[in-house]
This record gives sequence, C-alpha cells and structure tokens, in this order.
Amino acid sequence: MIRTSWRPLGRAAALAATLALLVIGVATPAHAETAEEHCVILLGDDADTVVCAETPDAAVQRFTAETGYTVTESADVVGPLVVYSIAQLFADAGYGGSSYLITRGTACNGVTLSSIADLGTIGLNDAVSSFTTYSTCTVRLFVDINYGGSSYGYATSQSSLPTFNDVASSARAR
Repeated sequence: MIRTSWRPLGRAAALAATLALLVIGVATPAHAETAEEHCVILLGDDADTVVCAETPDAAVQRFTAETGYTVTESADVVGPLVVYSIAQLFADAGYGGSSYLITRGTACNGVTLSSIADLGTIGLNDAVSSFTTYSTCTVRLFVDINYGGSSYGYATSQSSLPTFNDVASSARAR
C-alpha cells in the first residue's frame, strides 16, 4: 500500500467541510420566520371586512380609520358606528403569535351566531392554538370547514388547546 501525504489532509478537509455544513445547517433555519399579522374582522351580512397591521392595537386603529367603526368589548356601549369584540383567535398558545379579532354589529347574547366557515380564508386553517372571548361570548371550533367533524367548545377564553391545537378549520361564536 502506498501512502501519500495528501490523504490525511484530504480527510481532514472533508471532515472540516462536513462540520461546517452541519453548523450552518443548524444555525440557519430551513425556512424564514414569517412576520406576525394581526387583523380585525367584521363579520357582515354580505361580506366580511378584514383589516390587518403589525400589532393588535395598530390593527384596531387602522380598522377604525378605514371603516369609521369603533371597536368595543362592552355591550353597554351603543351607537350606529360601534362593533363588538366577540373573540380573538391566536396562532400560538398563551394568546401569542398572529391574531384575528372577530367583531360584529351586535353584542353577544348567547344565541346569535357569528361564523367563519373556512378559517383558511383568514390564514388560520389548522393554526388556532388559543383564543380569548369578550363579555359573555363563547367560541366553538370545528375540525372541518363548514362546521363539520369533531368540535371543541362552546368555551370561554382558552390559553391552550391541548386536544384541539392546530386542527380547527371553522369557528362559531355566540
């Protein structure tokens, strides 16, 4: 067997290159993080209105500026340009990540349903990990679009959904 001096150097270089690739692969995520999006959704008779911004407060401010409606959590506030916060859906547990504040023209009364038949239309299909409710409102999540399959709720605010995390495809609030 003939030994040459470049073989050990070649192996060392190959090992160094492999380690460098592993470090780069570990240090750099395979996909870039997506920016959070916070939206206010007004559920309407004809069409839903959706306004988004970088923060929840900015989304409410932009919604008010674009629609003229004031968003409130209290059923005691009344007026022709008032919409009521029903629920807010979050992409992460603990009320974190992107959020979608659901509003409507009437306060919760335990009977009137507000629905999103396909959470994919607002970017939340199989992505709800927590939700909060306002006033006397409750939320029900469904595995399938159009309120099909198994469901979770009607429930008040939930900081996590251990048995229903990232599976909801439609939602109702009342």
